[in-house]
This record gives sequence, structure tokens and C-alpha cells, in this order.
Amino acid sequence: MRGPAAALIVVARGTGWVVVAKPPGLLTHRNRYAPRAPAALQQVRDQEGREVYPIHRLDAAASGCLLFATDRAMAGPLSAALTAGEKIYLALVRGVCPADATFVAAGALKDDTGRMKAAKTALRCLGSDPDRRCALVEARPETGRYHQIRRHLRRLSHPIIGDRHHGDSHVNRSWRARGVRRLALHCLSIRLTLPDGQTLAADCPLFDDLAGPLSGLAMWPAAQAALPVLNEEALPTP
Repeated sequence: MRGPAAALIVVARGTGWVVVAKPPGLLTHRNRYAPRAPAALQQVRDQEGREVYPIHRLDAAASGCLLFATDRAMAGPLSAALTAGEKIYLALVRGVCPADATFVAAGALKDDTGRMKAAKTALRCLGSDPDRRCALVEARPETGRYHQIRRHLRRLSHPIIGDRHHGDSHVNRSWRARGVRRLALHCLSIRLTLPDGQTLAADCPLFDDLAGPLSGLAMWPAAQAALPVLNEEALPTP
């Protein structure tokens, strides 16, 4: 019999909203394939003692900032504000790229209903390790399609390490031996302007299951300089 779930860490809170640190392996919300699985929606609802409404979604294998409205009336305005705002992700990918190189991945992707929709992700290379054939990449999705960052990086021949659906199983196995045992994708930050003109700013440090292996890479200091949240103490992985 499963015991009570550990409380999710709240990284930012305001009137009508809350941002939690979603750990890897936790669904954002239950679905038809996992109708009884633990999920962030139910955990945040129980923690807050009220109904909450997810404003975006993180893949179960990913981690990081997850925004909920705690007031139904705020769900629509927050969703619109997030579309105009920004989410910043860190990804460990296969292959190398020039440090500070920027590029844009664009092109239609299927959404979860099977329809093709425009998708765009801005990317920046934070540094590479030629010996290990890997790079750290900052990703800023400008749309919110299913598996968008994962599919865009695969199209660029830079699949995310640990991606079981869009990556390379042989490469993933070699990285598991180096300590990366899950999808190396984390939502570090959310920035948006609320309807009343205030700024919502939330940062989520890495969980220690990912921070440990990444901190040993040669390009880690460059990534920390580019993204200050990476200097914060890692969160314990449940």
C-alpha cells in the first residue's frame, strides 16, 4: 500500500497562483493510461486545500517549474500571460555545438490530437564536451506543443540524453552508467506579466539526480554563469 506523497516544494506564490518544483517521474495530471497514478495536480490540490488548475504541462520524465492557478478565474488570464511570457529550460543533449551559438527550431508538429500546428523553440548552446559528445543547451519554447523541445532537438540531431521516445537507446545506456538515469530536461524559470501588470517570476534549481552528473561536465561553469539559478543548491529528488 503506497504511503502519502511527499509535499511538492513551492518555489513561488501569489494571489491566485502557485509554482511548484515538479520532480522527475511525476505526472502533471492523470490520464487514461494512468488513471490512478500519483500526479502533481492532485498533490498541489491537497497541499493547497482547494481546487487548482494546471496552466501548462511538463512531461512526466522532466522536472522543474510547474504553474497552477489556485482560482478558476485566474486560469484563463494566466494561460494567456504564459503564452506571451517565457519558460527557460536546460537540456543535456547528444552532440556538440559552438558555445553561445543561437539557433531557432521551427516547423509544424502534431499536437496530442494529431493535428499539425506551428511550433517554435529558441535555443542557445551553453557549451560542449567533445570527448563525451554532449552539450548543454538553453531552450525557450515560444509555443507549447506536445514534446516540443524534445522533438525539435531530435530534428536538429541533438536528442536529449535520457529521452526514451526521441533519443538513442545506446547513448542513453552509456549515460545511465554516468549517472543520468532519466530525461535530462528541466524547466528552470518562468517569467510572465500578470493581468494587473505585476511580474510573475519563478526559478527552480535542478534536482540532485541531474545536478550531480551535470556538475562534473567541463561546460558546467559556463552554464552557471549564463543561468544563475544553476548556482543554487540542488533540490532533493524524491
